Amino acid sequence: MAKLNIGLSGCDYKEWRGEGLFYAPTVKKANYLSAYAEQLNSLEANGTFQRMPSEASVAKWITSTPPTFTISPKMVQNVTHFKRLNPEAIDIAKEFIDVLKPLDKAGKLGPILLQLPPNFKRDDEKLSKFLDSFTGVRWSVEFRNSSWNTPEVADLLRSRGAAFASIETDEEEAQTFDTAPYFFARLRRLEYTDEQLMVWGQVLKKHLANGKDCFVYCRHKDTVEPWKWAFRLRDLVG
Repeated sequence: MAKLNIGLSGCDYKEWRGEGLFYAPTVKKANYLSAYAEQLNSLEANGTFQRMPSEASVAKWITSTPPTFTISPKMVQNVTHFKRLNPEAIDIAKEFIDVLKPLDKAGKLGPILLQLPPNFKRDDEKLSKFLDSFTGVRWSVEFRNSSWNTPEVADLLRSRGAAFASIETDEEEAQTFDTAPYFFARLRRLEYTDEQLMVWGQVLKKHLANGKDCFVYCRHKDTVEPWKWAFRLRDLVG
């Protein structure tokens, strides 16, 4: 049966702790992840964008979460923003993936988010060479330059089983290319109405009915109580 993996983009926010908030006032920062995992079943690990995850961090991800919990790490920025998928980026990405092997062995590794910068225009050859350098890796690729939003790029990802990340912002509607055996979405609006969440609920139901695991992450920054959107989506999907 297909699974809905739903969560937030990060969990280490002191603003979320307090009476009536996501974390009870008594929860210590060191226990945020375990408290998070009591409420949601997946996490987008945003911190890995800034720095390579350590073996100790990966071990904590495993021991602090239940067996069915999943984590989708964001690829370190050296690969996407500094080296820009050039050949020298491949070794860095392989090191990143090697560190995650215990998480994968534990069955908790979700798709790795490959977020390309806004000034990274379409380059099919570069993306193809990068993806072809890896086997057995589930990728979700976020394109932040509209030049990538084409059926040809969708075909490129489809031929490699990688997801075209469906990203919704206040400025742009989500692209909905169906390219992988799983579905990956990032809900990045500052606010969501119940009507908007109901639309996403229907999208998720469709993919789940088609046997696709879904990975959905709600925006964390500049929002108020984004966990309520995740809870509502979970209820809508049922």
